[in-house]
Amino acid sequence: MIITDVDIEKAEQVLLSDGIHFDSERRLFIKDLESCDLLAVPGSGKTTALQAKLICMARHLPLEENKGILVLSHTNNAVNEVKKKLRTECYSLLDAPHFIGTVQDFVDKFLAIPYYEQCFNQKVHVIDGMAYEQEVERYLNASFYRLTKGTKYLRYKKFEFASIRVHHNNGGALEFSKGLDEKLSFKPVKKWIDEGTEQRMHDGIKADLFNMKKAILRKGILHYDDCYFLADTYIHKYPFVVQALRKRFKYIFIDETQDLKKYQLDLIDYIFDCNECCIQRVGDKNQTIFNRPDRIVPEQWIVRKMECLQNSLRLTDSIARVVNPFAVDKAVDDTGKPRFTVVGKRQLEHGDIPPYLILFDEYTKDELLPTFNDLIERYHLRTARESNKYGFHVVGWNLKRNAGEVKDKLRLEDIFPNCEKSSDKGLSSYTTLSKFLVFGCRELCMHECKSVIQKTMVCVLRNLDILDCEGRFYSKTSLEKQMGLLGEEVFNEYRLLLYRASVLMFQQKYSECYTLVADYLTGSFSQIFKISNNNKILTDFCEKEFDTELLNTDAPTSFPDIKIESVHSTKGQTHCATMYVETSFKDYESSHLFKQKKKATKNASATFYPNPLFQEEAQYKQVTCLAVMRMMYVGFSRPTHLLCFAAVKDNWDNDRIRKMRNLGWKIIAL
Repeated sequence: MIITDVDIEKAEQVLLSDGIHFDSERRLFIKDLESCDLLAVPGSGKTTALQAKLICMARHLPLEENKGILVLSHTNNAVNEVKKKLRTECYSLLDAPHFIGTVQDFVDKFLAIPYYEQCFNQKVHVIDGMAYEQEVERYLNASFYRLTKGTKYLRYKKFEFASIRVHHNNGGALEFSKGLDEKLSFKPVKKWIDEGTEQRMHDGIKADLFNMKKAILRKGILHYDDCYFLADTYIHKYPFVVQALRKRFKYIFIDETQDLKKYQLDLIDYIFDCNECCIQRVGDKNQTIFNRPDRIVPEQWIVRKMECLQNSLRLTDSIARVVNPFAVDKAVDDTGKPRFTVVGKRQLEHGDIPPYLILFDEYTKDELLPTFNDLIERYHLRTARESNKYGFHVVGWNLKRNAGEVKDKLRLEDIFPNCEKSSDKGLSSYTTLSKFLVFGCRELCMHECKSVIQKTMVCVLRNLDILDCEGRFYSKTSLEKQMGLLGEEVFNEYRLLLYRASVLMFQQKYSECYTLVADYLTGSFSQIFKISNNNKILTDFCEKEFDTELLNTDAPTSFPDIKIESVHSTKGQTHCATMYVETSFKDYESSHLFKQKKKATKNASATFYPNPLFQEEAQYKQVTCLAVMRMMYVGFSRPTHLLCFAAVKDNWDNDRIRKMRNLGWKIIAL
């Protein structure tokens, strides 16, 4: 296959505005059909370039031997972004032999589920983290008297049994781990050591863990991580599966590669890294913000045959100069010269807007939003085309404090109360019907509204430990099946409730939707599943009335078009204006960067490391500082027009403020 300029012109007509064309940097990538890794700066249009490549390739379908194209990403949002234009322009890519989905979707569909069904001769019941954790708790309670002393002791110590995974070691033997990437270890117990029973206790714990995993697996209840164990077992036990996948997929494209874990990348490489296939991995290693910020994590993505997109179509030159020093990975070439540089190409009609440093403290934090709004007004951003498309956002690293954490430093919730966002929590975290309805939908479409209503019912049944006829927790599918078995009248009432509640939820009439669903749960639903009217779990879930305060959590009523959310939830987004508010992870972002010093030597006294805030080439080695740089890199690189950095006043002396002013920052001290 050869992608031509004519193909690219067709893609431009579909993806770009009139008169806009792909530059030479992007054309080279679009035409390249050899294995490579593309490192792309924020706002470089890498997803658009990937869409263009797919549109061009669709013009040459079918491929030789009717092979397919595989497109993978980390999240459903990223997958939907790729699919957006393909649905109308090249819908053939959405059907077999092609596949577009998350890595989890691919692993489930092609590896884990087929292997499970082959081994257990039954269907997988559910793949879900919440269902798995509840089943672990249920198993441990039911098996308590059969557990060994060591396991009972761990239960007393609140050991996280639900985090245990199983995998094969290099020798092929089964091993346990905590999660998929952390070695399992037990804290020494002095009594066991003194008695000489430590090894026996550990062996008993591992035997209990193995029995637990086996029992839950047989029920068809899988954690997402379990699918990788099943997939790995499948491809090593039956090598022909790898050959079959290589014959089906010729081209493999991975978007947002930096968000994938090493075990995911290793699995894809094991299957497709061969002469028969072309693998192209796209992303920005500097936007890896989902690793633990207090732990050194080995490099996940080792780049091979590097290509770069350095021109940011989102950022102005003034914002790009702020962002570039925060790039931890400069992707140096063989000569040591950096190949990854953020270059801002956006031209504003009235010239670049300078970045703003807004200094605040405990007493002036309430002035942050009005100040940000004043800047939006000053530069007439609400009349800008990008304002309707991208909006205005306040972002921060640390959204909420953990339970029991001392309120010594500010989090986002301390500055902006009730800043809870649906993107920050899974549905399993919502403890009330009101929260399910308000925060449940990410995309607010009818299908998703219906799904959320069903999940409220599933959640109630799971919390009440009510099982289906096969002794499993209910899923959406098994609940619908059960309703159908109860007769036409019951089933029609259930379907009508779903329809009416979904419409109200879609229309954002949350209070009316709440009343409808709550009446059903405490009425017909409770009668069907024999739930007492005064059952505390159900009454706590439904509450006495709809929590109207939740409607004020997306934005303050004074500034309804300003959204407040975590940096993690805005990753991949574009904003018209962004205010990054520093919050505390052990300390504030600027505090972490300011306090790092080089050690004193015989010939030199201690000096501060170069600081990216002052557009200096940072040399930090401390893991938390590197995490701070990545977080600020992501947060600072969102806006097209205005960037504000709100920092705690105590960290900024006159010399630091002077440096920022000399670099073009405007200073506002509240």
